Amino acid sequence: MMNRDASSRSPRFRVPIVIGVVLLFTIFLSASGIAQLFTDWLWFDNIGLASVWRTLIQTQVILAAIFTLTFFAILWTNLYLADRMAPPLRLGGPEEELIERYHQLVGPHAGKLRVAVAAFFAGFFGLPAGRQWETWVLFRNGGDFGFVDPLFQRDAGFYVFRLPFWTLLIDRLFLALVFTLILATIAHYMNGGIRAASPTNRVSPNVKRHLSILLAILALLRAAAYWFDRFELVTGTRGLYTGALATDVEIQLPALNLLTLVSLSLGALIVYNIRRQGFGLPIAAVGIWMVVHIVAGSIFPSLYQRLQVEPQLSSQEAPFIRHNIDATRFAYGLDAESLDRESYAFEPLISPDGIAASGEIFSRVQLLDPDLAEESVRKDEAQRKEYTFSDPLDAGRYMVDGALEPVVLSARMLSLSQADPGWENQHLAYTHGYAAAIASSNETGGGELVYLMQGIGPNLQIGNGLDIELDRPQVYFSEGLGGFAVVGARRDEIDFPGGSGSTNASYRYQGDGGVAMGSFVRRLAFSLRFQDLSTLISGEVTSESEVIFNRDVVSRARTLAPFLEFDSDPYPIVAEGRIQWIIDAYTTTNRFPYSQANRVGSLESSADLSSRGINYVRNSVKVVVDGYDGDVKFYVVDDSDPMVEAYAKAFPDLFTVVDEAPNEVREHFRYPSDLFKVQTEVLATYHVEDPVQFLQDDLSWRVASEPLRQAEVGTATPQGFMDPQYRLTSLPGSEEVEYVVQRAFVPSSGADESSNRPELTGVLVGRSDGPNAGKLVLYELPPNTVAAPDLVDTDIRKYPPVSEYITPLDLQGSKVQWGEMQLVMVENTIVYIRPLYVAGAGGTNNVPELQQIVAVSGDRIGMAPTLTGALAKVTSGTSIPSTEPGDSTTEPTTPTPAPTDLDGLSAAELLGLAGEFLDSADRLQSEDPEAADQLRVRAQAALDQLGEILGIQAATPVSETGST
Repeated sequence: MMNRDASSRSPRFRVPIVIGVVLLFTIFLSASGIAQLFTDWLWFDNIGLASVWRTLIQTQVILAAIFTLTFFAILWTNLYLADRMAPPLRLGGPEEELIERYHQLVGPHAGKLRVAVAAFFAGFFGLPAGRQWETWVLFRNGGDFGFVDPLFQRDAGFYVFRLPFWTLLIDRLFLALVFTLILATIAHYMNGGIRAASPTNRVSPNVKRHLSILLAILALLRAAAYWFDRFELVTGTRGLYTGALATDVEIQLPALNLLTLVSLSLGALIVYNIRRQGFGLPIAAVGIWMVVHIVAGSIFPSLYQRLQVEPQLSSQEAPFIRHNIDATRFAYGLDAESLDRESYAFEPLISPDGIAASGEIFSRVQLLDPDLAEESVRKDEAQRKEYTFSDPLDAGRYMVDGALEPVVLSARMLSLSQADPGWENQHLAYTHGYAAAIASSNETGGGELVYLMQGIGPNLQIGNGLDIELDRPQVYFSEGLGGFAVVGARRDEIDFPGGSGSTNASYRYQGDGGVAMGSFVRRLAFSLRFQDLSTLISGEVTSESEVIFNRDVVSRARTLAPFLEFDSDPYPIVAEGRIQWIIDAYTTTNRFPYSQANRVGSLESSADLSSRGINYVRNSVKVVVDGYDGDVKFYVVDDSDPMVEAYAKAFPDLFTVVDEAPNEVREHFRYPSDLFKVQTEVLATYHVEDPVQFLQDDLSWRVASEPLRQAEVGTATPQGFMDPQYRLTSLPGSEEVEYVVQRAFVPSSGADESSNRPELTGVLVGRSDGPNAGKLVLYELPPNTVAAPDLVDTDIRKYPPVSEYITPLDLQGSKVQWGEMQLVMVENTIVYIRPLYVAGAGGTNNVPELQQIVAVSGDRIGMAPTLTGALAKVTSGTSIPSTEPGDSTTEPTTPTPAPTDLDGLSAAELLGLAGEFLDSADRLQSEDPEAADQLRVRAQAALDQLGEILGIQAATPVSETGST
């Protein structure tokens, strides 16, 4: 009896069991996604920006819901009408058997099927709309740019903020209605309203009316699409340049206007045909529309471009290229408001008086190459294998002994890949880096780095002259740091390594950057997020534990502001007693009218600005990430940018005005590297104002080539574009010391041919300080006056003292490398300065050390262990060996008698005197070594006196080979 009752109840229990199993399986599959969503909310809430998370999620959900419900209503209504229009009596026919089986199977569930089909396709078309949340945010909050396109006389804000949403709406509706028409046709067929095999009355009047209305709406949507396609011409790329050019204006625009009228007429004909027999009239109209679309919209514009425009490009395109030039300059911040153009009153040679008057500039020349210095810093300061430094080191400026001085620096970051394996080591023990290494970049120190901050733990030393404090040296958030760390566990973290034979110092995190994970639910969520079981079961994790994740500073900022693009070079600073990171953030779009899409070749492919579609960019935001707490601040530094204004309206809690940034942080803001690369490469072409000359492309520039680093005697092939150079200097005509970034140009035409001698055409400077922050200055040089860096590099390699110095080192197996070529604008001339590094042959201490400095001015050259000595040789009269056949080297003159007392001599007199002594010593070395040594002693005394006057590091003792 009981068995029979159990068996009779079993079917009732099977359905809930099956449903439960399916539900559990679905939850299991989606658990990771749920955990991701939940822990994201915890992270946003912990950082104090839960409102940003809510806005992001709500915008996506609401947008997806609106589109989905709208499409559901459209689909369900039309399927419902198809069922209501079904004929009461279905006539027999070849397809009757199929239709009858359909109704037998589906008839009782027609309503549910209608809902299911409508829901499926509504989700298919509607849910992806949530990914277009940024389009909606800009549509709702965007304003005007103050730039009006010349074709339609509309502000650029229409194209950037409003047009994308209208296009999205029309495209989605059109696609949804196409599927609605298809599904409605199928439904009418299955209901008998359409009889394909019937010789007459294949479509019932109601069905014809229904489908005709859908077709008419599609025609109206197509007309709207053509209308808005007109505006897409100003961002089109039919020709070589972006924007509505000759073919677009003369042919494509009238064609789109015609297609708009044809589509409207097609819709009217379809409606008119409802009361007529058959579909002949609409079919003919559709045929006409297709012909017009193909011929007027595609074939004719292509023929016009090829036959009419290309044979006479200048006369045809010149009026429209003017629009492209103006828009591109505005979009990249290269217009007259942002870029000053100045003619450089160039002098070929620098004089001793010029050097003496420019001590403030030369004393701040960066002699330390960040690329080569990284090896020395790693050797001196890594302390243990778990630490790493940025490669190359970052350039910066700090107050040292009351004066602003250039430095190179890097945070001592945690490298988990070098830490010992094991869950505790990777997530509990090694949790952070420690402090930073800072070295002066304008002092040679006899080849060794002159550290302003070094050491770790109790050995952490900050130079007396460096005006900073470091109360929180621990670095929990840094560049490229992935994974997660659990703090507040039962065991302590390793703070820094102990001394010889000592244990590691321990530490417990005291900041606010961790998310509480004490409850079981939270631990489970984090375990699912990280796909890490130990997070859930480890006994080291307690109710007081917190988890730190999103530790890479760029990823941290990107999670908070996914609508911004970020510079590829975040850089650390020491401010407010801790390590902080500054990241330049950009607003970008590819929809600015007439602006040329960037073609930047010197950006790495991973850089955000490397996207070839971008045609507008502004560095509107500086992001500051606290290396200890992980706090992220978004400071708006350009409130004139309409895009950042729109984002600030949407996310008011995210952005902060720049005036609220601490002065100690603001003074380290700099002109961003990636933006400067983009602007220099755009300006290389768009410095030309005349459209005809622009099209002829014979006045365009390119960025100067980077000389090869490997020190080989003779010529050397350049290795791509010169990187932007950060320098602390005084610009021509100004006495203020400021931090700038610069890049030089050479002619583009023929500059790569070995038979040419490329000359500089201009130097672009980006300013970082005070009211001039964010401004650009272009110094245009007279033609054929200053040799390009790669040509100077060739001349240096051929200079006998250089080859005589390098050759023996090469024979000994030492590695000789050139540092970065510095271009110094001073006293209406340009001086090239390049350091020479030597690494020992083999051994453990074979890191590059600065040994010599070469200075070049015009056709003069000098090499010495110090900048003072190199400049002295430049002004002494020795010319660069000519690279042209038939030319000869100018011989140095005989030095004047040396005074016994150097007191009272001017800096210029001392500089010239030292140079003459050194050159004479070089000539006398083989004939009279004793006399040469006496001359070097006198030169040393003059250089020491000069160093005291200028405040530049005194020269090291002269060598027996005749160099200083």
